[in-house]
Amino acid sequence: MIAESTACREAALAGRLAFLNTGSLGAAAARLYGDPRPSSADEWPASAMLVEIPLQDPAGGVADGALTLRPREPGMIVHSGLATWARFVNRDGVPAFDLEAGEVGSGAECELTTTTLWAGGVVAMTSAVLG
Repeated sequence: MIAESTACREAALAGRLAFLNTGSLGAAAARLYGDPRPSSADEWPASAMLVEIPLQDPAGGVADGALTLRPREPGMIVHSGLATWARFVNRDGVPAFDLEAGEVGSGAECELTTTTLWAGGVVAMTSAVLG
């Protein structure tokens, strides 16, 4: 495990944030899935995306050794399922990183108002922190 200073960690997180803010096709976003999480963000998910939650512009901020991502609005659920992980993508839809997803208070890196998703409904991301 790497041991690094807060300044070094924040610089690395600022690079991740800069990557999320690149592109011109749309907004950076969190894409929620329910299938087993791939071992790498370079791998394609095994099932259909349940919902996409757009992020603000800029997508978040770095402080106190953490990258806090900010949702722009709730996402419209396109497929029913149980959300277990989130893939964050830049404005062009290029994968950046994956985080565990869970309900508020679960301790997951990406917390949602609910993880039981029904097509046609909406779900909000209450927090997403990478530290």
